[in-house]
Amino acid sequence: MVSELLVVIGSLCLTVALVEAWMLVAVVTAPDGWLAKKIPGTQDLLKSHIDYLMMSQFLFIFYMLFSHFKIKPAGFIIFCMCVGSFGNALLFLIRAMNPSLKDEMTVPFRLSMTLSCSMTTIGYISGAWLVANAAWVF
Repeated sequence: MVSELLVVIGSLCLTVALVEAWMLVAVVTAPDGWLAKKIPGTQDLLKSHIDYLMMSQFLFIFYMLFSHFKIKPAGFIIFCMCVGSFGNALLFLIRAMNPSLKDEMTVPFRLSMTLSCSMTTIGYISGAWLVANAAWVF
Protein backbone atom coordinates (compact mmCIF):
# COMPACT_ATOMS: atom_id res chain seq x y z
CA MET A 1 0.00 0.00 0.00
CA VAL A 2 2.92 2.35 0.68
CA SER A 3 4.15 2.06 -2.93
CA GLU A 4 0.94 3.68 -4.17
CA LEU A 5 2.24 6.93 -2.70
CA LEU A 6 4.72 6.96 -5.60
CA VAL A 7 1.80 7.27 -8.05
CA VAL A 8 0.11 9.99 -6.01
CA ILE A 9 3.26 12.11 -5.71
CA GLY A 10 4.15 11.34 -9.34
CA SER A 11 0.74 12.66 -10.38
CA LEU A 12 1.28 15.76 -8.24
CA CYS A 13 4.70 16.33 -9.85
CA LEU A 14 3.21 15.95 -13.33
CA THR A 15 0.40 18.39 -12.49
CA VAL A 16 2.86 20.99 -11.20
CA ALA A 17 5.02 20.48 -14.32
CA LEU A 18 2.03 21.18 -16.57
CA VAL A 19 1.11 24.31 -14.59
CA GLU A 20 4.72 25.43 -14.86
CA ALA A 21 4.62 24.88 -18.63
CA TRP A 22 1.80 27.42 -18.85
CA MET A 23 3.70 29.73 -16.52
CA LEU A 24 6.69 29.53 -18.86
CA VAL A 25 4.47 30.41 -21.81
CA ALA A 26 3.15 33.43 -19.90
CA VAL A 27 6.59 34.58 -18.76
CA VAL A 28 8.17 34.22 -22.21
CA THR A 29 5.30 35.75 -24.20
CA ALA A 30 4.71 38.62 -21.76
CA PRO A 31 8.11 39.52 -20.30
CA ASP A 32 6.64 42.70 -18.81
CA GLY A 33 3.57 40.96 -17.39
CA TRP A 34 2.70 40.46 -13.74
CA LEU A 35 3.82 36.81 -13.72
CA ALA A 36 7.21 37.67 -15.18
CA LYS A 37 7.63 40.16 -12.35
CA LYS A 38 6.72 37.51 -9.77
CA ILE A 39 8.98 34.89 -11.38
CA PRO A 40 12.02 36.68 -12.84
CA GLY A 41 14.22 33.56 -12.97
CA THR A 42 12.98 32.01 -16.22
CA GLN A 43 15.89 29.54 -16.42
CA ASP A 44 15.20 28.21 -12.94
CA LEU A 45 11.49 27.95 -13.76
CA LEU A 46 12.46 25.86 -16.78
CA LYS A 47 14.74 23.70 -14.59
CA SER A 48 11.89 23.17 -12.14
CA HIS A 49 9.54 22.23 -14.99
CA ILE A 50 11.99 19.69 -16.43
CA ASP A 51 12.80 18.32 -12.98
CA TYR A 52 9.11 17.79 -12.15
CA LEU A 53 8.63 16.00 -15.48
CA MET A 54 11.62 13.73 -14.87
CA MET A 55 10.69 13.00 -11.27
CA SER A 56 7.11 12.12 -12.18
CA GLN A 57 8.45 9.62 -14.71
CA PHE A 58 10.86 8.12 -12.18
CA LEU A 59 8.12 7.78 -9.57
CA PHE A 60 5.76 6.10 -12.04
CA ILE A 61 8.51 3.78 -13.31
CA PHE A 62 9.56 2.71 -9.82
CA TYR A 63 5.95 2.06 -8.88
CA MET A 64 5.63 -0.22 -11.92
CA LEU A 65 8.96 -1.94 -11.20
CA PHE A 66 8.05 -2.54 -7.56
CA SER A 67 4.67 -3.91 -8.63
CA HIS A 68 6.15 -6.12 -11.37
CA PHE A 69 8.75 -7.68 -9.13
CA LYS A 70 6.39 -7.75 -6.11
CA ILE A 71 8.82 -5.65 -4.07
CA LYS A 72 7.60 -4.09 -0.85
CA PRO A 73 10.16 -1.34 -0.21
CA ALA A 74 10.64 0.05 3.27
CA GLY A 75 8.62 3.14 4.05
CA PHE A 76 11.74 5.31 4.37
CA ILE A 77 12.68 4.49 0.75
CA ILE A 78 9.27 5.61 -0.51
CA PHE A 79 9.42 8.66 1.76
CA CYS A 80 12.87 9.64 0.44
CA MET A 81 11.79 9.15 -3.19
CA CYS A 82 8.62 11.20 -2.75
CA VAL A 83 9.97 14.06 -0.63
CA GLY A 84 13.22 14.27 -2.59
CA SER A 85 11.47 14.23 -5.97
CA PHE A 86 9.05 16.97 -5.03
CA GLY A 87 11.57 18.97 -3.03
CA ASN A 88 14.34 19.24 -5.62
CA ALA A 89 12.11 20.80 -8.25
CA LEU A 90 10.39 22.99 -5.66
CA LEU A 91 13.75 24.50 -4.75
CA PHE A 92 14.30 25.49 -8.39
CA LEU A 93 10.88 27.15 -8.36
CA ILE A 94 11.71 29.02 -5.16
CA ARG A 95 14.95 30.19 -6.73
CA ALA A 96 13.05 31.27 -9.87
CA MET A 97 10.94 33.54 -7.67
CA ASN A 98 13.99 34.73 -5.68
CA PRO A 99 16.95 34.92 -8.09
CA SER A 100 19.11 36.47 -5.36
CA LEU A 101 19.30 32.97 -3.82
CA LYS A 102 21.49 31.98 -6.75
CA ASP A 103 24.23 34.40 -5.71
CA GLU A 104 23.66 34.63 -1.97
CA MET A 105 22.37 31.26 -0.80
CA THR A 106 21.05 31.44 2.72
CA VAL A 107 21.93 28.69 5.17
CA PRO A 108 18.32 27.39 5.34
CA PHE A 109 18.11 27.23 1.53
CA ARG A 110 21.47 25.47 1.30
CA LEU A 111 20.42 22.98 3.98
CA SER A 112 17.12 22.38 2.15
CA MET A 113 19.03 21.67 -1.07
CA THR A 114 21.41 19.29 0.67
CA LEU A 115 18.63 17.45 2.46
CA SER A 116 16.43 17.18 -0.64
CA CYS A 117 19.25 15.97 -2.88
CA SER A 118 20.38 13.48 -0.22
CA MET A 119 16.87 12.09 0.18
CA THR A 120 16.48 11.75 -3.59
CA THR A 121 19.81 9.96 -3.85
CA ILE A 122 19.12 7.61 -0.94
CA GLY A 123 15.62 6.80 -2.16
CA TYR A 124 16.46 6.11 -5.79
CA ILE A 125 19.70 4.22 -5.15
CA SER A 126 17.92 2.04 -2.58
CA GLY A 127 15.02 1.47 -4.97
CA ALA A 128 17.33 0.72 -7.88
CA TRP A 129 19.24 -1.92 -5.91
CA LEU A 130 16.02 -3.51 -4.67
CA VAL A 131 14.89 -3.81 -8.28
CA ALA A 132 18.30 -5.06 -9.45
CA ASN A 133 18.31 -7.71 -6.74
CA ALA A 134 14.76 -8.79 -7.60
CA ALA A 135 15.59 -8.94 -11.32
CA TRP A 136 18.72 -10.97 -10.64
CA VAL A 137 16.84 -13.67 -8.73
CA PHE A 138 13.61 -13.42 -10.76
